[in-house]
Amino acid sequence: MRRLAPVLVLLAAFVAPAQPARAATVQIEWHRYHYDVAHSGYGASIPAPGTLKRAWSVRLDGPVYASPLVAQGIVVVATENNSVYGFTRGGKLVWKHHDLPAVRQSQLPCGNIDPLGITGTPVYDLGTHRVYAVVTTPSGSSIRHWLIGVDVRTGHVVTRRNVDIPGQNAIYENQRGALSITRGRVLVTYGGHAGDCGPYHGYLLEVPIAGGAIATYKTGTGTEAGMWQPSGPSVGSDTSVYVVTGNGSRTSGAWDGGNAVHRVSPVTAGRYSYFAPSDWAQGNRTDSDLGSSGATLIGNRIWIQGKTSTGYLLDKTALGGVGHPLARVTGACATQFGGSAVHGSSAYLPCTDGIRKITVSGNTVQLGWKASSGITGSPVVGGGVVWTINPGAGVLYALNETNGAVRTSLNVGTMTRFMTPALSGTLALVGTTTGIVAVGNA
Repeated sequence: MRRLAPVLVLLAAFVAPAQPARAATVQIEWHRYHYDVAHSGYGASIPAPGTLKRAWSVRLDGPVYASPLVAQGIVVVATENNSVYGFTRGGKLVWKHHDLPAVRQSQLPCGNIDPLGITGTPVYDLGTHRVYAVVTTPSGSSIRHWLIGVDVRTGHVVTRRNVDIPGQNAIYENQRGALSITRGRVLVTYGGHAGDCGPYHGYLLEVPIAGGAIATYKTGTGTEAGMWQPSGPSVGSDTSVYVVTGNGSRTSGAWDGGNAVHRVSPVTAGRYSYFAPSDWAQGNRTDSDLGSSGATLIGNRIWIQGKTSTGYLLDKTALGGVGHPLARVTGACATQFGGSAVHGSSAYLPCTDGIRKITVSGNTVQLGWKASSGITGSPVVGGGVVWTINPGAGVLYALNETNGAVRTSLNVGTMTRFMTPALSGTLALVGTTTGIVAVGNA
């Protein structure tokens, strides 16, 4: 494997990164998309917000699609220019890593991200002190995907592994979903580019941190059925991995693996069970599939809704096969894009017509409050409020968790519709199309 020399920026005065707070009263760390392996997005010890104000902001070398992280007290931000930055929680640059060029949209058969570099939210592994990210870079007439491990204390890349799928043309595969870690394996998902060009497939890769063979789960007996939701795979309390697929290519006959929730082994990548709506073929035909959102884990239940007005409640262990959910619910969302947040038996859904609260009890779903139509971003919860965004207006909101009323808000700048905040102590961290903004919440 050809090794590439990194370009590394370090502050001369930097000796050691700030350490996580020892006290259990204030939560500082945020190691992955929506905090934990279930992607609940709930910060139990985040303080209630006061009037929001911009604590600091930094212009970076590319748009930020991925959620920021906080690991060992370092704020980690990845850009579409394939750069990874580390800042103190006060906004001081500690290190920057960049050594691979990003892909221009003109080099791709379709797509809507330009440049295309690091899109899926990275993940931090406490055991190795590494932040793992997938970088996308040109390779002749195609592209390549590399899984890099960056030491959060120094910014040095200490591991690099190609994670393209053997036999599959990488130019049609897009790494959009957030990464996760379970059982010593980094979870990486693939789907297609916007426009559904070429013979892509949905893939889940389970990459051992210690080295060794990569386990691969391929969805779909035809093409497509990509795993493109930005929240990536969710992991249950038994370490089962839940992924959601977009539209498959088959529109008649036997179900093809698309438009579905899959429960997969975290070690062998074998499928335990699945759920697909009874009208999966229609969803494939019209691109109105489940794949626009991730699996929302609520106790022993799963909520899933995609590009239609129908949501489904599933048993977390036995997903139900084709056409057998525990409940069908209409009216929660017009459609749902992004990752939900969960606190107790309630979930907060990123509806395209405004954030919606639902509460699950047994096999029933109660519809709660709904935010105004512009407040649509993937939410997180902490301090008694739901943190979310109006991406079109560039506003960060803190909504009362009980009734959805606006507690406070702040304009932070243009964001992509899939951006989601990270919470760290009294800071809410938000990536924008030009950089990173830290908002003081107290």
